[in-house]
Parts: sequence; structure tokens; C-alpha cells
Amino acid sequence: MKNLSQKCFVLSLMLTSFFSLAKSPVNCLDISEDHAAIPSLIDEGKYRYTSSVGSKTVINFHFSADDSYSQYLEYAMNEISSKNPRADMPCPIMSTSFQQLAKQNAWSNTPNVSQLIAPFELTNKNSDKAILLIHGLTDSPYSYHDLAHFFYQQGFTVRTLLLPGHGTAPSDLLDVSYQQWQQASQYAIERTLNDFEQVYLGGFSTGGALIFDYLMQQKKADEKIKGLFMWSPASKAKSDQAWLAQYVDYIPFVNWIDLDADIDFAKYESFPYNAAAQVHALMSRIVGEDAIKNRVMHDIPIFVVASEHDQTIETKQTLVLIEEWQQADNSLKNKQSVLVYYGDKKNVPSSSNIKLEVPKCLAEGLCNEVFDVSHTGTTNAPSNPHYGVDGLYRNCGHYIKELPRYLACKQSEGLVKGELTEVNLTQHKLLQRLTYNPYYQQMLASMENFLKAVQ
Repeated sequence: MKNLSQKCFVLSLMLTSFFSLAKSPVNCLDISEDHAAIPSLIDEGKYRYTSSVGSKTVINFHFSADDSYSQYLEYAMNEISSKNPRADMPCPIMSTSFQQLAKQNAWSNTPNVSQLIAPFELTNKNSDKAILLIHGLTDSPYSYHDLAHFFYQQGFTVRTLLLPGHGTAPSDLLDVSYQQWQQASQYAIERTLNDFEQVYLGGFSTGGALIFDYLMQQKKADEKIKGLFMWSPASKAKSDQAWLAQYVDYIPFVNWIDLDADIDFAKYESFPYNAAAQVHALMSRIVGEDAIKNRVMHDIPIFVVASEHDQTIETKQTLVLIEEWQQADNSLKNKQSVLVYYGDKKNVPSSSNIKLEVPKCLAEGLCNEVFDVSHTGTTNAPSNPHYGVDGLYRNCGHYIKELPRYLACKQSEGLVKGELTEVNLTQHKLLQRLTYNPYYQQMLASMENFLKAVQ
């Protein structure tokens, strides 16, 4: 009976969609609002697979440190425009960073998808300091549109990197390797070191793991690197079964862990086994017995943001990794390091010599309206026009195998927001995964203090 009712529910939505007068989406927001089209988007995978290159010119890029960052940005934009099935679609998401980029690049006032998800450089003229920001798995540089504005205001030239396999369609993750991510990260880091006198490196999730991996392979870190920023850094998967992905990926025709509608223009929703296998292999290089034998720690101060309730990454392992980083030889600079922790202070190892900050939830704070800070929300401001409080996008992929609940999550009023803990999923009939940081302004204040201490 359950299967029959679910089929009837889906059929009614499909019939609604069929008889609707709605036309093809005019912009990226139309896709998020057309809930009746979701079942067909899941079945057909319209945004899951890359477009053919067609007549567009293909630009090759070999990630050589001799190539300028502007050449890299041109290459990445070409990749997106030639392979992303909605690259040219208008997308009226007016982030502050886009407005700055539009002026800098003489773009029109209304962005398209490619302009929002492409890697970028916000140039601060006459500045000798820069920060390079590397996004997470399935993400795009859009995840840094809020933080980029903050760093720009602090006098930085801000650069972002697009990891191979990203910015186009989820199918590009079917064959990507973590070695490709390493190559791209090495290029971006070393190119930035060539171009600036003071360099900071920032990574969200997988981006953080790539920065750790790069530095741990260096016998001596470049003295130009003044500090690191890590948001929900990838250390070990929360799921104890994550290591199996590499073996499942070998099974013919078994490619996807999740097949979603891929409504989100800025982040993949469908997720292949290969992507999980590659990030597991990457994390194994920086944590665990095999990694400990070869890695090198460096005396570089670090600013970390982590949630105790993170359901993607095992935060306990992240705390161990940070503690080990703090034990670098002659650790003088590391005494300036900061951990912003969303959780119970008692669960942070007392031996840590990192400055611990556990933000308090103010009486009128947004934190009163959410149930735990999620892995996915640490970099986004509540004002983010796509992922923020008033943004149209809702993260409901945890219900993808129960389509009625998935669709209800996408369109119900007054939805509860939080992290996907077992307690939260059990206590709440429907739960939208939190996509912004309710402590965002407090985090920025802590970041500003960290920069002053380091500089």
C-alpha cells in the first residue's frame, strides 16, 4: 500500500506538471520554484549530465605555474560555458561579490549561472596580500561569495579555485581523480605565492583537506604563507562505510549513491560513488597510520570552524588533526591559532593549546531557530540570496529515497532547519538541512581578530 500511495502521489504531481501552463524555466530560480517538475528531473537527469562541447572552442590548460591566473580563469569559464547545461541561463542572485565582479569585468547587471559558479579574482589594487579559497566536494566557488567580500574589505585580493569535475554537471565526477584536485590546488597555491608577498589559504571541507595535503608534502613551507582558514575541514567521513565506496565503484553500471533533481545551480545534488572514493583516498593521506609516517607539520597559525554535530565529517577526527598540527616544531606562530566550535566545550580535548571560542546564542539570534549547525552552512551568511534565511533553495536530499517527503520538504511552510542528526530527524517530521551559519557575524569578528594577531 505504501508503494501504491507513493506512486499515486508522484503521478498526481506529474499530471499537474503536464497540464500546467508553465513554460520552460526562464531563469535558475524558476527551477527551484517548479516543484511539479522534480520527479521528471530526477528520472531524466536533465542537469545531471554535461552538455556536448559542440562548436565552442576548447581551451586546454596544463596547470603550469608559468601560466597566469587570468589564463586559468579564462580556461575555467570556458569549461563551464561549454559543458554546463544551464551555463547561459539568467540567474538573478545578486551577491555582493557578484556586484563587485560585474564592475571589475564589465558584466551586465544580471548574472548568468556561469558567472556565479566560476572561479574568480577580486582584485585589490596596490595590495601585496592575497587569500586563495578552495571549495568542497560537489560545490563551486559560489560557496565563497559571502566570505570573499569580507576578505576583500580586509584589503586582500581574493582568488578562488574550481576543482576539476566541478562547475559543469555531476557526471563529471564519475571519472575524476583526487590527483587532478591536487594538481589544480598546487597550481593555484604556487601561482598565488609567485604573485603576492603575503598569502593566506582557505578551504571548506575537501578544500581544507587539499590544503593540508599540499603543505604536508612540503619539507619546508613557504614563508609567505601567513595563515590558514578551515571551515568544516575534511578529515574522516562521518559514515563508517565510506571506505567501501572505492570498491562499489568498480561494479559495472553501479555509478551513483544518490540520483537527485540537481535543482541547485551552485552545487551538485546527484552524488557518484567515485566522488566518495576519491575524497576518502585524499583524507587517508592526511589522517591515519599510513599518513602519519610521511606527513610534515608546519608552524603556520590556523583558524578553524567546526560543528560538533557535523554529519558529513567526523569532527572528533578533525580535532585530533588540529591538535597534531599544533605540535609543529618551534610552534610559536601556532599559539595564535583559533578554533570556533559549535558544540559543547567539554567535548574539545583539554590538552589543546589552541584558543577555543564557543559562540553563545543571543536572545534574538538566528541560532534560536535552528537545531545544530550543519556541515554545509559554515561559510554562508544568513543574508545569502540563495542559501540564506530568505533564499529559495532548500536542502532536502536526505529524503530523496522517499519522494513524498522530499517534495514536502521542498514546499512546506514553517520547516525546521538544522543538521541531519539522528535525534533531529526523529524528533521533527520534516527537516531542512541548514545552509547558512546562524553565528556568521560572530565568526567574522573572530576572523578579524585572528588576522590582526597574525599580521
